[in-house]
Amino acid sequence: MATPARGISTRALQAEQTRQQILETAQRLFTELGYDATSLQMIADEMGLTKAAVYYHFRAKHDLLHECMKPGLRRIEALLDEAATMRSRRLRIEHLVTGFVDFLIENRKYTVMASSDPATKRNKLDDTGEQIRRRVITLFFGENPTGAERLAYHAVFCVPDGMAELSDLTDEELRETLHSTIMRILRVPS
Repeated sequence: MATPARGISTRALQAEQTRQQILETAQRLFTELGYDATSLQMIADEMGLTKAAVYYHFRAKHDLLHECMKPGLRRIEALLDEAATMRSRRLRIEHLVTGFVDFLIENRKYTVMASSDPATKRNKLDDTGEQIRRRVITLFFGENPTGAERLAYHAVFCVPDGMAELSDLTDEELRETLHSTIMRILRVPS
């Protein structure tokens, strides 16, 4: 049996493992059933826990949703950090679009659920989401984007809403479709 890391008690390690299992179960149920249709009791039942045990780790269901989204947000922030170091606008956009498309493909089921579930649209992210949006538009178009550039930016971020319509495509077909469409929206020549 593995011994816990120095400074971390067995109890704390078990609590962290339970918390992670709750997150994984919640994300799976949110994806399968939708956010509104998933209750904390369902998550608890799925895991053989009491609802109070779930509340011990998460005060409310929206806290679970936000926590499920954090790894994706960190990945997007890392992508933005990488793009910010690129001097060429074209390379920066290509990097961002490729990273965004890869993210959508890797999280395909969750993306479809998040874009079609009205509850996920109601549960807006904190300031992090707004900061990310501002960084992306600046990386795409600079400090003073034109009206057409702002509209193109918003059109790109509506693309995930259409992914349910593309469920018949393979990952590679979807990757090519998303990449070429987004690049055209952003008016980046091939």
